[in-house]
Amino acid sequence: MSCILFADEEETNRKINIDDLYEKKQKKDLKTVSIFNKILNRIHKRITNTARIKLEDKHIWFVVPEYIFGEPCYSKGDCIGYLVAKLEDNGFHVRYVYPSNLFISWLHWIPSYVRTEVKKKTGIVLDEKGNVVSKAEDEEQQEKTVNEKGTINKNQKQYTPINNYKPTGNLIYGKEMFEKLEKRVNMS
Repeated sequence: MSCILFADEEETNRKINIDDLYEKKQKKDLKTVSIFNKILNRIHKRITNTARIKLEDKHIWFVVPEYIFGEPCYSKGDCIGYLVAKLEDNGFHVRYVYPSNLFISWLHWIPSYVRTEVKKKTGIVLDEKGNVVSKAEDEEQQEKTVNEKGTINKNQKQYTPINNYKPTGNLIYGKEMFEKLEKRVNMS
């Protein structure tokens, strides 16, 4: 029976390399990722052009193409997922609008020159999104002392007894006002 299936004895002892079965899939996947990166580069160019030309605009709309002429077909859903993940990793806010639109915004981003000015003036270190990373040491120490004093004052309430109260004489109304009031009361 082995004579019918195999040409010689070497073929009967040979093992197949399973990785070789996936070579075509790997090449196809690499080509697909390169197509996705081409589209991502288009988005990056559009963002840089918009930021350079239209200084007030901090967003773009991008339509993901159905196909690219001269390139193999790709899954648009996979492409959109890849683009959204890469752009969000880069720090952009990305919203997907059905069927193939992406809204990309960088309005939330605080530039580095603004962050350094805030750090110089207030001592507060901010990240790119405006979150406080660390405060100045002086402010932290002041907060600690205020908190410590606040807890001491809360625990030790000090009241002045009524018997010990002595008015200073600095009333809201002067003596003339009381005299006029007395005259009006006496006339009635």
